[in-house]
Amino acid sequence: MRLNAAQLLIGGHDARRPALVCGDRRLDYGDLRERVGRAAAVWRQRGLTPGDRVAICLPDGIEWVCAFLGTIWAGGVAVGVNPRIAADDWAYVLAESGFSFVLAESVDLLPPAYRGCHVDLADWCAELDAAAPAPPRLLDEDQPAFWTSSSGTTGRPKAIVHAHHSALALERASVEGLGLRSDDRLFASSRLFFCYPLANSLLAGLKIGATVILDPAWPTPDGVLRVIAAQRPSVVFSVPSMFRDLLRQGGADRLADFGVRLCVSAGEALPATLRQVWTARTGIPLSNGFGASETLTLALLDVDGSGGLRPSPGVSVEPCAGSGDDGPMQLHICTPMLALGYWHRPEAEAASFRDGGYCPADLFRRLDDGAWAYAGREDAMVKLRGRWVDLAELEQRLADCPGVAEAACALVADADGVDAIALFYVPEPDAPADVDDTLRQRIAGWPPHQRPIRQQALPELPRTATGKLMRRQLGAVPVQTPSPP
Repeated sequence: MRLNAAQLLIGGHDARRPALVCGDRRLDYGDLRERVGRAAAVWRQRGLTPGDRVAICLPDGIEWVCAFLGTIWAGGVAVGVNPRIAADDWAYVLAESGFSFVLAESVDLLPPAYRGCHVDLADWCAELDAAAPAPPRLLDEDQPAFWTSSSGTTGRPKAIVHAHHSALALERASVEGLGLRSDDRLFASSRLFFCYPLANSLLAGLKIGATVILDPAWPTPDGVLRVIAAQRPSVVFSVPSMFRDLLRQGGADRLADFGVRLCVSAGEALPATLRQVWTARTGIPLSNGFGASETLTLALLDVDGSGGLRPSPGVSVEPCAGSGDDGPMQLHICTPMLALGYWHRPEAEAASFRDGGYCPADLFRRLDDGAWAYAGREDAMVKLRGRWVDLAELEQRLADCPGVAEAACALVADADGVDAIALFYVPEPDAPADVDDTLRQRIAGWPPHQRPIRQQALPELPRTATGKLMRRQLGAVPVQTPSPP
């Protein structure tokens, strides 16, 4: 079958329905279709041919969406890039990806060797305003339409290739699983280069004809609250750390007054205590989801607060081949939104994409009712003194510790070179002076094989641009030595 993913996403809605809102700007579906068609014409005028890759390295906004969808409409492959990407990571991505064009506000973002593919945003916008809309280019449904990126928690991020056919059913988890409607207004606190908001808020939102709210600013609790107060979304997608921060700064208590009816958490593990406090304080349901860039949308959902994740509509899961029946195991996830694979990573692709499905590095425990409980990533499960220890579970025990903003555990070597646990934590700005002692008292009651051999305060925990903990970097943090008197 020949189709175009961008046309599938925005082609069938009432032209007068609001599609995108960004600050004071609004674009209805009719206007969005026209501007996407114009964007496609601009890319073709610049020489884009089917399969050419276009990097969108911009803050979130209407131009981002039109450039991304316009690339797909024209037959190219759209790739969202973090506009704050580190220089060495950017050089690596450029060398690996072979972009034909990089749309950015400034050529200074690019190393000299790649400046020939730079497209200035102001020039591109002027060309778009002058262009006539182009018809969508229909391609084989298995042809690449866009790339997402892995989180990079275990090394360099991998480019993940998604086909045009992914747009056929990507809204099912949103509609049948989460209960989203065409009259919803959706807002995601994370930026669109992150697959979670791209797929579950923007792309699924457009597919069902909802209104998607955009914000170019880097997310902070105050900024997120300002957008919610001004734009009044009915559904908010975010990550556990943002929900925690909104509770701490008091903004969460006002969300229901602003019209929020549902919140969705994904991107990292949602502690049960955080979910309970959120629901009690706000009265707003907090659905929990698990997904990966490789599965595009949320593959597992817990919408009733039971703590058990179940397959989203259209998704099936089973233990990966070789996983034991007891304890944490990897899952084999089959979904119509499964990526085609990794770009130029055959070994990683063979390890993760198996038998028509995907086996993430995340681990799960089977519950008595058949649902699944998230048990952390492979690097969160360690064996000490012959017994398995779940580092993520230890961290959740400290989620309510007074004076501690967040905590993380990592595997380190003790004085004899034997594996042990170290605890790293970020004190709250107004933390009491005895917060370190409070932690020690809390930990003293743990079984000996679970107790950290040291604890260390840090100004922040190492995270990827999408907010995921980089646990392996913690293991390399130098031991603090007391300052001389």
